[in-house]
Amino acid sequence: MLKACFLFGGKSFEHEVSVSSMRSVLLAYTSKKFSVTVAGLDFQNRLQFFSKEEFLSRFDAYGRFERVDEPANFEDLKNFDVVFPIMHGDFVEDGSIQGLFTLFQIPFVGPKVLSSSVCMDKEVAKRLMVHAGLKVADWVALGPYDSLDIDLIEQKIGYPCFVKPSTSGSSCGVTKVKSQKDLQEAIVEARRFSTKVLVEKAVLGLELECSVFGLEKLLASRVGQVIPKKEFYDYESKYVLSDEAIIEAPANIAEELERDIQDTALKVFKILDCEMMARVDFFYDGQLYVNEVNTIPGFTPISLYPKLLGLSGIPYNQLVDDLLEMALRSHLHKEREDPYAPSSQCLP
Repeated sequence: MLKACFLFGGKSFEHEVSVSSMRSVLLAYTSKKFSVTVAGLDFQNRLQFFSKEEFLSRFDAYGRFERVDEPANFEDLKNFDVVFPIMHGDFVEDGSIQGLFTLFQIPFVGPKVLSSSVCMDKEVAKRLMVHAGLKVADWVALGPYDSLDIDLIEQKIGYPCFVKPSTSGSSCGVTKVKSQKDLQEAIVEARRFSTKVLVEKAVLGLELECSVFGLEKLLASRVGQVIPKKEFYDYESKYVLSDEAIIEAPANIAEELERDIQDTALKVFKILDCEMMARVDFFYDGQLYVNEVNTIPGFTPISLYPKLLGLSGIPYNQLVDDLLEMALRSHLHKEREDPYAPSSQCLP
């Protein structure tokens, strides 16, 4: 039997979301195709291994894995046939952990280093999508040394607008701003999570999501809709107070709009060089805007990524098995293309 390592935690503002995703995956995954070991990274990114039973007995939903007293060696991950990083945020979705797996030549679920880092940086992803002719909400980016130009923001963006970290997820550090007096405070809050901040025009319309899945052949799922009861779908609405938003899966939208969203999601997936899985988020106000792309989408009990794929004919066990098998096929393909392999004719 092939050995899979499911990895969670890490030094991220979304650490607790990772714990919740991991717990949901372990409770739902009953397939016998892979033997599963759990590995956790604490807040100092130190490694410890758990059995499935140990993890479930130790961690409740949104728990924290704070400290490892005797950390394992990262090279121990090479003892597994494949690793599934069920982690979110900094040091994971930005390509960092993918770089580690690549260095150790470990097959892993999800996209390569480049697409991980590109999708994590919302502004870079926006630039690429605009270049490809896709529509995104207008924005102004503030780098770590840029001063705040109120006139430019009010002229180009206006109010209401969203202030958000460029490299964070789960709505961490996001503020809806309705007037100039709240703008500076929102930027300070966003800078807690990222050195680069986006001020983005608010699109007042439907919030829609589509799951993309596949390697050689891609599938765009049914479309889901998030209907926040608050100003927007913030961290608490997503993970703490689940009754603060209505989740419609599938969304009650016209078939033509759903097909347009599915087609656009596949285009985004290819433009940003994604692989195996991603959730593509949209706004619709009569026009369709791409919001952002999540390359390691949530697997929590309320997460739309697995739910929408389930509606599209891929049940949970098959989804996890297929992702693990895709990782093995992708790794084998990369090995064949490796110019530094001992058998390569390119070597002197």
